[in-house]
Amino acid sequence: MDDSSQATEPLSGARVGSNNEQSGIPDDNQLFLLYFIMGTYFGPDLKGERHRKSLLQRIAEGLPPYTFDQLAGTHMKTVEVEQVYLYVLRKAAESVVVKLPLLHQFFEGNVPVHGQDPTASYPQFPDLFPPQLHHLSQLNNRYKIVHNIIFISNPEIFYIKPEDTERFKRLTGLKNLLLDRDSARLNTSTNCRVMCNAPVHEAENRELTPTRSSHCSKRTRRLDDLLRPQDPWQHRHVVAPVSSVPYNAKSMMYSYMAPLPTDDDSDPVDVERVGPAIIILPSHPTKKEWTNIVSATKSGLALTGSAATGQVGPVIGLMDIGECEDSYLFRVSLPGVKRDEREFSCEIESDCEVLIRGVTTTGEKTVHRYSQVFQMQTHNLCPPGHFSISFQLPGPVDPQQFSGNFGTDGILEGIVMKGSHKR
Repeated sequence: MDDSSQATEPLSGARVGSNNEQSGIPDDNQLFLLYFIMGTYFGPDLKGERHRKSLLQRIAEGLPPYTFDQLAGTHMKTVEVEQVYLYVLRKAAESVVVKLPLLHQFFEGNVPVHGQDPTASYPQFPDLFPPQLHHLSQLNNRYKIVHNIIFISNPEIFYIKPEDTERFKRLTGLKNLLLDRDSARLNTSTNCRVMCNAPVHEAENRELTPTRSSHCSKRTRRLDDLLRPQDPWQHRHVVAPVSSVPYNAKSMMYSYMAPLPTDDDSDPVDVERVGPAIIILPSHPTKKEWTNIVSATKSGLALTGSAATGQVGPVIGLMDIGECEDSYLFRVSLPGVKRDEREFSCEIESDCEVLIRGVTTTGEKTVHRYSQVFQMQTHNLCPPGHFSISFQLPGPVDPQQFSGNFGTDGILEGIVMKGSHKR
């Protein structure tokens, strides 16, 4: 738990805070704390995720973007999010705490900022949690809620720059980032009373329009949509900012992250990351050359022979389709997928769509085998959780005449007869 310590107000806090309180525009410290708290103590609620990770931790670790299908379908009252924010700032000076109307504007992405001010670069709530995945709505016409987020009371901080951690502690008066879960969500601190007693105008009663859910399109999604390589920022972090001031979300978020630890003290230029990469060799290397190339990687993976001639990309969902006079055959790669019929299904519709649902069991951080516990050093396999795959067969089929087999080799093979008019 965090100890009681006196918050040290920034040198310019009183001067800037008073000006911003009059203008209704938050200062750099206020925006920093909003961004830090929302990104560090909250994250997406994903199905089957054992170790909850904050939004900023997911970005720092370079995790792939999550989709609507991976979300757990839960919701949290916005007042609970507000209470966590206020609990974190219960020992802080009033000048760094935004008033309730501004916090509501932050949720909607409408916090006013000076266009020429560097604080304009801070992401707002819809930039961190895009509305198409985490939309705001009202529950029973009473409570405002945000969908598919979770509160993390003891977040990891290894990825945060030390100077930003120290700035957070200095502004909040906390000695560490551990929070009491129940106290945070049921907070009635002094700052809460100060903030909630502030004059609240139309921002408090502004209607929150729910963003149209993408759930209705789940059944029509095609395999190429599910497996198309994507920039991790494309759907999750590089959405058009709701605020009117443009900003570089990626550079802003990464500016608060420390480089992940390395095992050597090389020059920064030598360890600069280049991202996913492929080496094209113009001629077949000798065994010694190949060994040197592989040894230059850390926990790398080398493929030779037939394994190197297959498609590069996601392993789950790779497929082949064949056709004969009266039927279609398909094979789908499903390594690490449970073969239990209670958790696996393959449905075929008459409009030639195939829908596969299941649960993956690979990708854990810790693996228990007999009396041994293994901490996984690499995470190349699909993470554990629910998934779905859909694709189209070349033409209409008869779903009643389908036979399939999900073998121990991780290959699902199915044969389905063509529709009567195609015979």
